[in-house]
Amino acid sequence: MTQNVALILGYGPIVGASTARAFAAKGYKVAIVSRTKKDSESEKDYLQIQADLSNPTSVEDIFSKVITELGHPSVVVYNASSFALAGSLTVAEQVAAFQTDNNVNVVSAYVAAQLAVKSFAELPQQSSKTFIYTGNKLPFMVVRPLLSQGVGKAGAAHLVHYFAEEHKESGYKFYYADERKLDGDPVYGEIDGDAHGVFYSQLIDQKEQGPWNATFVKGQGYTSFSDAVVHEAVVMQL
Repeated sequence: MTQNVALILGYGPIVGASTARAFAAKGYKVAIVSRTKKDSESEKDYLQIQADLSNPTSVEDIFSKVITELGHPSVVVYNASSFALAGSLTVAEQVAAFQTDNNVNVVSAYVAAQLAVKSFAELPQQSSKTFIYTGNKLPFMVVRPLLSQGVGKAGAAHLVHYFAEEHKESGYKFYYADERKLDGDPVYGEIDGDAHGVFYSQLIDQKEQGPWNATFVKGQGYTSFSDAVVHEAVVMQL
């Protein structure tokens, strides 16, 4: 029997690490992508790939390596995120930084979603065929100074919604995952990696597409919120 493969683009110590552990515990072969090599004992059983997701052309090479060494991924998690904070740059430098963030937040995610669809088409019917983008509430609110991240997350939310609709007859699932507090507020810096691992495991086990805007609360799983646009900006101290 072919072992299932999970690919995590954007492997960090919170969501990435917890999600990788959760998938490995379910018997998945796991590939992780990060800008720097991970040398801890916890990553030794994963296929490690170093790549810079600010370069969207790197994504195709990532998929090629995963397919060659492990097989087609039936689960793809896009967990990379970027935002530039320097405000004293020249206009040209600001544009370059904005484009770099946009590449990480949405352009490379678009490439990953396209390549995920190609891999899903090669897999047997019982495979999960799930794409998850790690998001937040920025599509519905302004948090200063996270302009570039807000633009990217809003674009990514539309991307996921679009793919969920386009491929709903194929059995492919697409989710914009967004951890919230009980009252629907964002968790901001209090992101819970283990809660992501639990929820993502639930998403990949579902047989049919659930709500693409996959808001969830730690200990409760999927929780629906009425996401009207928040008109007053929030200032976040970084």
